[in-house]
Amino acid sequence: MLHRVKNSWVVHKFGGTSVANAERYRKVADILSHEPSERKAIVVSAMSGVTDKLIELVELARKRNEVYRAKADALKQQHLQAAEDLGVLGELAPVLDADFSDLLAVLKAVWLGKSYSEETLELVAGHGEIWSAQMLNAYVCKEHAHNPAISRSRWLDARAVLTVRPGETGPIVDWDVSKPRFQAWLGEDDTPWVVITGYVASRPDGVTTTLKRNGSDFSASIFGALSDAVDIVIWTDVDGVLSADPRRVPEAIVLDEMSYDEAVELAYFGAKVLHPHTMAPALMAGIPIWIRNTFNPAHRGTKIHRPDPNAPRNFVHAVKGFSTVDKVALINLEGTGMIGVPGVANRLFGALKDVGVSVIMISQASSEHSICFAVPEAQGQTAKETVEKAFFAELHHGHIQRVELATGCSILAAVGDDMVHAAGVSAKFFGALGKAGVNIRAIAQGSSERNISVVIDQKDSTRALRAVHSGLYLSDQTLSVGIIGPGLIGSALLAQLQAQAPELKSQFKIDLRIRGIMRSERMLMANPRIDLDTWAQHFEKDSVPADLEAFVNHIQADHLPHTVLIDCTSSEEIAFKYKDWLARGIHIVTPN
Repeated sequence: MLHRVKNSWVVHKFGGTSVANAERYRKVADILSHEPSERKAIVVSAMSGVTDKLIELVELARKRNEVYRAKADALKQQHLQAAEDLGVLGELAPVLDADFSDLLAVLKAVWLGKSYSEETLELVAGHGEIWSAQMLNAYVCKEHAHNPAISRSRWLDARAVLTVRPGETGPIVDWDVSKPRFQAWLGEDDTPWVVITGYVASRPDGVTTTLKRNGSDFSASIFGALSDAVDIVIWTDVDGVLSADPRRVPEAIVLDEMSYDEAVELAYFGAKVLHPHTMAPALMAGIPIWIRNTFNPAHRGTKIHRPDPNAPRNFVHAVKGFSTVDKVALINLEGTGMIGVPGVANRLFGALKDVGVSVIMISQASSEHSICFAVPEAQGQTAKETVEKAFFAELHHGHIQRVELATGCSILAAVGDDMVHAAGVSAKFFGALGKAGVNIRAIAQGSSERNISVVIDQKDSTRALRAVHSGLYLSDQTLSVGIIGPGLIGSALLAQLQAQAPELKSQFKIDLRIRGIMRSERMLMANPRIDLDTWAQHFEKDSVPADLEAFVNHIQADHLPHTVLIDCTSSEEIAFKYKDWLARGIHIVTPN
């Protein structure tokens, strides 16, 4: 679990959902009181939705919409109410009065000018974190008086110590200025908890700025490096990093650990992990990052770190996770005139850079006859026109035969450090897609073999994701089973399965999942499985009118490797369906 090093800092970051209201602030304080390590640096986001509301105020003022005043007052009341519920209204009311007075003056200036600068927007947008940090700090100080598990704390306005300057990929931390300032702020004060504003910082000229998107996570990583922390804990609303999007793959599991490189790869392809940029300070300092759940703090979470190169390899789960990027366009540049000609790729991607097109994935045949690349779908037409313009002469003379644009695509990526050491991963990956009937348009794999990416039709995205997850994560013997006709024979079979299923799984690795039971007029369906101890009671209470097609579609789930229908009836009508079911790849068992 987390390190328990006396006098070492551990950074805890709480997002907007973790501090959504007074009850959540109380929960945060309770979580912190049970976490190891005496010294805690606590980075907080704004209350859920507050940053968006602040940005909306600026936009409304620019449009001269009078409602901005009412919305500003509602936002103030929201914070006053939270402060009152926490018993810290006396400390926070003067702060909120002064800040909202200043904000209204700024918004009035925006109203008069019908415009605003980036500096103005960032000044306003950062207030949510400033209020949130003071709210938590005031509550912690109040609770410390009668709860010894909650330590003394003080709050730090990050703008006083954190200096950043703009860069091409986002804000760049001035470590030479920020670290001495932070150490000077800490001084000789031994207060064990420090509550820090996330998201906000200062420019070298002292003007308020923000760390842009995912800024509070970035703040946690920065202050982890500034404090030489032994751990950074990102508290969110999930138990950790999952092997796939659970909304699309019901079988997704929480990963115990992963490397920084794996986390970066998954984040790049849209997984709900830390943004790659936010991890940079922690990676640079070698500080482990934990992803944990504010709503389930007992769960260990996922550890993101630099693994021991001598540790045993995980060949069973060589692929750590899968992710997709939807709304992608694929562009194919093809022609005999590219073979053996140096500088083609430089001209191609240089032209795209000049018009601001972001290339997500590249694939080129060794023959050099074609190059295909993926871009966001919204930039697809621009990319095509740019390529045609850059190679106008070659197209005119027939040295390049075509520039093709395909829209409605998705990228599916499989990520794992141990893929390079495990034979057959690619075979399983492509085999799973083939069994699911998913057509692959393009393939890319880096020499590190940490990532295999394919471009597929977006309409196949969920089916493909489920297929590869089941192909590489689930046992080959996971069966989705539907029983038609739970009469004398069917009921006896269900009783046998109830008795034998645990042994089948433990001894033979056969995971039988009874996911549907159907009678002539009613049916019961469940996910992930029906509880065989109480199936009869559930059938009486939860069954719905029978629909054979819907029943079969439910049993033949994309995310499970094998489908079995057990027909315990003597119905000719059902028997006539066997041919179609077999053609769909469904296994059939029948006693008749």
